[in-house]
Amino acid sequence: MTLGNLLRVLARNDFRVDTKCAERLFYLLIVGVLNSIYGACETIFSARQIRGVVIEPPPLFILGHWRSGTTHLHNLLSLDENFTAPTAFQSLFPHHFLFTGIGATFFNLVAPDKRPMDNMTFSAHTPHEDEFALAAHSTVSPYMKFLFPVTEDQGYSEIDSKLLPKEALERWKESLILFVKKLMVANQGRVVLKSPPNLGRVSTLLEIFPQAQFVHIVRDPYRVYLSTRKLWADGLGPAHLQIPEPELVDELILSWYVELFSLFERDKGLIPAGSLYEMKFEDLEAEPIKTLRGMYEGLGLTGFEPFEERIETYMKSISDYEKNSYYMSEADREKVRRVWGKNFERYGYRI
Repeated sequence: MTLGNLLRVLARNDFRVDTKCAERLFYLLIVGVLNSIYGACETIFSARQIRGVVIEPPPLFILGHWRSGTTHLHNLLSLDENFTAPTAFQSLFPHHFLFTGIGATFFNLVAPDKRPMDNMTFSAHTPHEDEFALAAHSTVSPYMKFLFPVTEDQGYSEIDSKLLPKEALERWKESLILFVKKLMVANQGRVVLKSPPNLGRVSTLLEIFPQAQFVHIVRDPYRVYLSTRKLWADGLGPAHLQIPEPELVDELILSWYVELFSLFERDKGLIPAGSLYEMKFEDLEAEPIKTLRGMYEGLGLTGFEPFEERIETYMKSISDYEKNSYYMSEADREKVRRVWGKNFERYGYRI
C-alpha cells in the first residue's frame, strides 16, 4: 500500500499491531513511502494514457476457492497469446508498475523463487492474483484480514460485496477498472484475472462488465481444506500484523468457503448463457488439453490449436513437480463433512 492507505487501514483497526509484528510494520511503512513517491510519478507520466484505454473485450474471470487449482489454470491460460495475465510485480505494486517496470529485476533478487505453501515457481513475471492489487489500492478486500485477522478490518473486508458501505464498494470498483486499464497499457491481449473472493462477487463483476466470461474450477473439498490451512500457516502467517489463535483461522477457513459458494449459487444464474464454464481440477490435471479444449468450445473462444502446443511444452516443464502430501485426522474429516457437505454432492465428490 501507499503510506496514506497504510495509515488509514491502521487507524481503522485502532493501530492494534502485535509486538511480534513490529518489524513487519516497519517494512510496510518504508515500502509505503516508496509506493507513494513512485505512484505519484506514474500519475504524472501515465494518467492521460490510462484514461484513454477502452476495456474491450471484457476480462475473463477465473473463479474458484483458494487451493482449488486456480493458479494452475491461470498459468495455463497465460500461455495463450490472446490473453494477458497480471504478473506478480504488477499485482504487488499496483500503484506504479508502469513507471517502475525495471524494478522487476530487483524484485527477483529479493523474492523467493518458490511459493511457500506449494513450492510452485515464483518470480516477478509469473501470473498472479489481482486481489492483492485491489486490496493495496482500494484497501477494500477480504484480504485485509490477512493483515488484521483479529480486528478483521470490519466494514472493509466483507466477502459479500453487497454488505460493504457504498463508498467502499465504489472505491473497489474504481480500483478494478483502473488496474485492468493499466494492464492493457502494459500488455497486449484480453485480460484474464483470478481472485478467489470473486467467487462471491459475480453480480458485482457483471455490473461492471456485463459481457464478461467466467471459468469456475472446483476441487475435492478435503484437499481444499488441508491445502488452505497450509496456505494460512506458510503463506499468509508471515503477513499478519496480529497473531490469531489457530481456532480463529480455522473458523475463517470453514465459514468463508460456505459463504463464497452460497453467494456463487445465488448469483451464477445472472451470467448470460454461454459465458460460464465449470470444470474440476482433477480433470484439468489428468487431461489438460481435453479439459481446456472443452472450455474454449464452451465459451466460444478461438485460437486453441497454437495454444495446444504451448500446453504440451508447459506440462513437460513441470512434470517433476511434487504436490504437498497431507494427513487428515478423522476429526478434521468429520468437520469438513459437516460444514461443507453440500459441495460433495453438488460437484460429485465422494464424502
